[in-house]
Amino acid sequence: MNKIIFCFVFLFFGANVFAAEVTKKYIEFFVEHTTKNVTGVCNEIQMETPNIQVSGNHYTLKSPFEIKIPLLKIVSGDSNRDSHIQEILGYPDSPNILVKIESIKPEKDQAYTIKGKLAIHGKTKDFATDATVKPENPNSIQVDGSLVVTFSEYELENPSLLFMKAKDEIRVKYHFQIQLK
Repeated sequence: MNKIIFCFVFLFFGANVFAAEVTKKYIEFFVEHTTKNVTGVCNEIQMETPNIQVSGNHYTLKSPFEIKIPLLKIVSGDSNRDSHIQEILGYPDSPNILVKIESIKPEKDQAYTIKGKLAIHGKTKDFATDATVKPENPNSIQVDGSLVVTFSEYELENPSLLFMKAKDEIRVKYHFQIQLK
């Protein structure tokens, strides 16, 4: 009898698990320098399909997934600067920045905490980032957030210009549009 009640409650009030398709992917990298601030953009991100559970107005991740950011696809508008940054980030030995999303936890309203592992040039560190998850329509959500990473925590050389080093941080902004199926 308890199993029947549980099944009924789950079917009536339960959460729906959706396969999802990421229809828009955008990551921006910002580095501050005394003489010139630099913004790099990557639109050609490779990622596994996230497995999302929807329960009312909340979204949870049913299983981890990976994101690959190809270093050769990060562009700032200056090919010499781009090749120098690619070298700093480990290219060709490490052709991608790897992100493993392990959990997404709802906070309040549309705020979420995303946790996982970030690998740059062979060094892997835990990370946590705050994100906003907003429904666009019943079958689509937008995920926006940011994260600060330092060159020093990944043992990377700070880029320099005119013998002056950039600030020891990379501000990362991300935007994903996810179509629930």
